[in-house]
Amino acid sequence: MRLEVRCEDRVGMAREILDLLIPYHIDMRRIEVDSQLGCLYVGFEDIGFEKLTNLLADIRRLRGVSDVKTVHFTPSEREQNALLTLLEALPDGVVAVDLKGRVTMATAQAAADLKVALDELIQQPLQLFIPSVAFARIDWSSGKGVSKRVRINGQLMLLEMQPFFVTNEAEQQVCAGAIIHLRSAKRLGRQTSNLRKASHVDSVLSGFLQSNVTKSAAMQRCLAFAQAYIESDQPMLLTGEFAVGKKRLLQALFHAWQEQFLEPEATLNVVSAKSLSSQSLMAYLAQPGWCALTHIEALPVATQNYLSEWLANQPSQLYQERAPTRVIGLSLYDSNALQQEHQLGASFLYMLQGFNLVVPPLRERKEDLAGLACDILQEAAERKAIAVPKLTKEALVTLKMHTWPGNLKELESCLLQALDTVQDGEISAQALPITVLSEEKTVGLIDGSLDKTVKAYEAELLRKLYPQYPSTRKLAKFLDVSHSSIANKLKEYGIV
Repeated sequence: MRLEVRCEDRVGMAREILDLLIPYHIDMRRIEVDSQLGCLYVGFEDIGFEKLTNLLADIRRLRGVSDVKTVHFTPSEREQNALLTLLEALPDGVVAVDLKGRVTMATAQAAADLKVALDELIQQPLQLFIPSVAFARIDWSSGKGVSKRVRINGQLMLLEMQPFFVTNEAEQQVCAGAIIHLRSAKRLGRQTSNLRKASHVDSVLSGFLQSNVTKSAAMQRCLAFAQAYIESDQPMLLTGEFAVGKKRLLQALFHAWQEQFLEPEATLNVVSAKSLSSQSLMAYLAQPGWCALTHIEALPVATQNYLSEWLANQPSQLYQERAPTRVIGLSLYDSNALQQEHQLGASFLYMLQGFNLVVPPLRERKEDLAGLACDILQEAAERKAIAVPKLTKEALVTLKMHTWPGNLKELESCLLQALDTVQDGEISAQALPITVLSEEKTVGLIDGSLDKTVKAYEAELLRKLYPQYPSTRKLAKFLDVSHSSIANKLKEYGIV
């Protein structure tokens, strides 16, 4: 039970109130004074209604008391409970220790990491549970935090320790202990993964729709069709070369549809068509959501016939009470190759192509390379906890000169390898495991003339760069040369 007594701030008030508890045989457990509010709080075990009524009347009769009432908690209890609730909501454990290294407060997650009951942890030396750290010997007077990698019960963890200070009567900051954050490598990885998979409709397509990433006409056209598909209830054929991002785009579309049409229970099932029978496919089609079949060209004929009949009998989403089941076929091959080279049934293919979406290869979206590279490097740098490096102008030219047969997977592998050789915060062209001429024939002297050879190479380079910077001013700015110089060279080589 808690009493809030509104009273004057005068000497002896607290003593008079406490003296009143003695005749009632009340064992006081807590007392607090809030000078700003003019309140005094007293805590004790619950007492009977009649005894409480008499006690309140006696307190009201004291000089300087304006009001007294029961409350559920004192201000410090409210703050402590709010703090504990906040700490318990954190994914990692938190422990507070005093200057001798004894635990004064801990969260349930911290107790679980230390494999001890929470009540057995309080007031115990933390070194009993983490023997490799002498907490009582750490000098916190500098006010600086300390980080230390330890192994606790076989699990690698990072201890982030930060001292805290209180103000004494002389207005001096005095260290009172430290807060220790127990970070698990496994939990950090899971949090990062969940963040990347966040399905909010405003963010699921951000990786594709950011203006700094999607600048190429080919990808903008693809995304325009992709966004239109969210409103559709038709089956779809999603095609594109290896590693162009078909599955990633599909997942983004599904989450955007899920949020827009309020279908949180719907699922996205991605299954291989190679060994899919009519019976196993039936189970997937019975689930509300999207059913994506990879390597659709390998779908058995009997299963093709079954799926064709199922698609033909599906009513419009306007007449379905539950979330409609959409079928999406994924393939490396376009519709012509699927029919002519892989003998996919024509009727089945036409049925599946209610909506056709083609993800362009990286060589057709060279304008996107700078933004894509920036995203890849930023994500990798965050994982390595290092500063995000910059691509030099020569490195960016090298990226744009390559044909990227491995598409996004090759680009990611290239940049991750280059990231290990970063110097002075930059990635140079020499650090990239590709060469500018990887797709051209071996360079040789033309007519035995170095001048003709250099001009031929220069002309070829400008022909490749001009479509990406389709004006003399843009190209001159990119190459950091004068506008007139570029204009003359483009005219000399017959490019414009």
